Amino acid sequence: MNTLFTQQWNVDRDKEDEYLAFITEQYNPKITSLGLKIVGGYYVEIGPGPTTVAAFSADNINLINEIAISEEFRQITNKLNFYVNNRCTALGFSTGRVSQETYTIQEGVWKWNHYYNVRPNKKDAYKHTLGQIVTVIEKLDFVELTQEWHMLYGGRGDYLLEMTFKDPIDVARLLNNQQFRNLEKLIKKELIIDYSSRLLRSTERFDKPRWVTL
Repeated sequence: MNTLFTQQWNVDRDKEDEYLAFITEQYNPKITSLGLKIVGGYYVEIGPGPTTVAAFSADNINLINEIAISEEFRQITNKLNFYVNNRCTALGFSTGRVSQETYTIQEGVWKWNHYYNVRPNKKDAYKHTLGQIVTVIEKLDFVELTQEWHMLYGGRGDYLLEMTFKDPIDVARLLNNQQFRNLEKLIKKELIIDYSSRLLRSTERFDKPRWVTL
């Protein structure tokens, strides 16, 4: 099962140099030693914060929960809090409706993430429309519908639909696609509520398996 565990925060700009050293020398090594896989580091360019997004994965949700309640995780998180504020955590799993491929690091990309809840009486219609969106996007060579996540806690909605682009200008190209626009209008008007979105870019100083924010 694909899992997504994120920690999000704002960096204290007065402590940026110390923060960068901490992330590289302590935080990332400790997180990976506990069993989490680093699958992305992002900066929110458009949309609500926190502005830094650290994305992790693991083989299963039980392992993530075990790590999250461990003393070692609490200790490294307490150290992180010296350098950041507005930190929050989210956990989700893949629904399998968009992709069943293993979720891995993506470098040099932009993410257009959609957050929402599905109307209780529109579950079947939503699934059908999502399938249509998958079909439309599969025909386009400038966008990837990467994953649909069901968020267990900490999400901006029950669902996170993740799209990936190489260039942010391609978001406008997608919005100019009439088939996508029609489906987007339908899904927002009739099938979902509490919608929001964010545009994120992967951090430039990205060195597998480590990431640091700008």
